[in-house]
Amino acid sequence: MLEKEVKILLTEKEYLILKEAFRFSAEIMQRNNYYRSEQCAEKRISVRVREAAGKCLLQVKKPVGDRGSLAVREELEREISGVPQVIPSELLKELCGVEDDAVFIGSLTTRRLLCYDHENVELALDRSEYLGCVDHELEAEYTGDYPAKLMERIAALGIDISRPAAGKYSRFCRRLAEAADNGPTS
Repeated sequence: MLEKEVKILLTEKEYLILKEAFRFSAEIMQRNNYYRSEQCAEKRISVRVREAAGKCLLQVKKPVGDRGSLAVREELEREISGVPQVIPSELLKELCGVEDDAVFIGSLTTRRLLCYDHENVELALDRSEYLGCVDHELEAEYTGDYPAKLMERIAALGIDISRPAAGKYSRFCRRLAEAADNGPTS
């Protein structure tokens, strides 16, 4: 499946503005369990097991293209029975051609608010916690054409829709590296 989405990293104030400006009709909690392998890192492939709604999904995302806040990824997934410490190379080879094991490196928990009021767009307002850090993000995942009118509405609220935002996996890995450089986080 090809995933097209606009990602915008938000301040807490912007998060609250968006929370009031849109009608979010669903809320979910999800936990992303992240994995790293040398080959995945070289190819910019992210590997995670997402726990949500009582299921565990092994998800692999391969970059197709990035332009500012727009990210296009090929997403492959498979339901699995739990959260392992290692994703074996045989499974990764089958999913994405990577031939080494991916080792668990940590988790990120997200409270996600969802809005489905815009045609062909799932609008997700996220508050994520990981490694002693909290951040806020808006994701507009869409099918079809770029949701220009929706993005104009968001920009009219004073939010810069062009600023690039690293994905959750990249932000988690950056924070993990900072923690390793500075000692343990609380």
